[in-house]
Amino acid sequence: MTTFANKLSTMNAIESDFENFFSYCTKQGFSTTQMLDICQPLFQQQRKVKTKRFLYLTTLVLIVYCFYNWCDSCAWFLSAIGRLLLIQLLPYWNWTPLYNGKCLIERPFQETTTKSLPRLGRHETDVDNCALCEMLDSIPTTSNTTFSYLEAKYLERGLPVIITDSHDEQTLDWLLEKIQNNPQDFLSSDPCDIGTNLMLKKFFNLDVAIQKIKSNNSMTKWFLQFRNCKFNAVKASRMFVTRPYYYPLHLEPFYSSWILISQDYTSANREIYLQGLIFVQQLSGFFEFHLRPKQPCSVSCPTIDIRLSAGECLVFSTDLWVFSYEMLESKNNSISVATILEIDWHL
Repeated sequence: MTTFANKLSTMNAIESDFENFFSYCTKQGFSTTQMLDICQPLFQQQRKVKTKRFLYLTTLVLIVYCFYNWCDSCAWFLSAIGRLLLIQLLPYWNWTPLYNGKCLIERPFQETTTKSLPRLGRHETDVDNCALCEMLDSIPTTSNTTFSYLEAKYLERGLPVIITDSHDEQTLDWLLEKIQNNPQDFLSSDPCDIGTNLMLKKFFNLDVAIQKIKSNNSMTKWFLQFRNCKFNAVKASRMFVTRPYYYPLHLEPFYSSWILISQDYTSANREIYLQGLIFVQQLSGFFEFHLRPKQPCSVSCPTIDIRLSAGECLVFSTDLWVFSYEMLESKNNSISVATILEIDWHL
């Protein structure tokens, strides 16, 4: 108490001295500008004090923020303190509706509309999308293109497109060599969505299947279809399932890749389930690809049949289309090879 009284007495004395000083200056006829010049050192000192306080406070806030982000125990402690303070505020401000609400700004119309929409199945699309494909009778082609051009002219409108100069033609021998020279993560992985006549599915082993294809002693008509779905296998497949030149840097790497291979094998239409933005790259030979519009658009939109040449790529979105393919017997005993990329695509 004595220290506080001494400080108060000192402050009162300083204030009294300032009043006497200003009174004296006024009597001597000093102008306001002159008074400001005389007191400028005091003002500067006052600004320095305020700046120091601001810097101290900012530093303290940054330190607390860093501890909150990088120290779990500190974050828990600060959260607990915050909750206790909020509880103390309850008599004056009921903040519980904000705490329990999903949005700070109410949007009742949009919320009720969203809740009323049924969940779409894998073969269904929004009925409004049917207007995008009603007048489609063939798939456009383009070359020397960019992804921004494809996105703006075709993909945003749900239209498939064929890029005629997508990549170089590659043989089956090239593909098998790339696979076998790949890290062991790829050959030892268990592929998904396997289809083949090389062996029973329960005995399937990718390395064994490749050896059967390379030997090709007794079997002249065969096919192999599989998807790389595990992270290590997908990452390893990027060494030989190449990204085309128009694949932009901002687009995420493909999360899944397919390989389709056949030799003189004939089959009925085989549907494979794809999701996202799809790149179908024909490396050699040919397959008969089909794009069927999803329900309810199949009534008003046609099914599109496509046969790609080696070096061409079909790009489309599964928001509107269901993909399937057929294997056809070739006249010259050629081998057909294609790869499919699945990409998580958002505008």
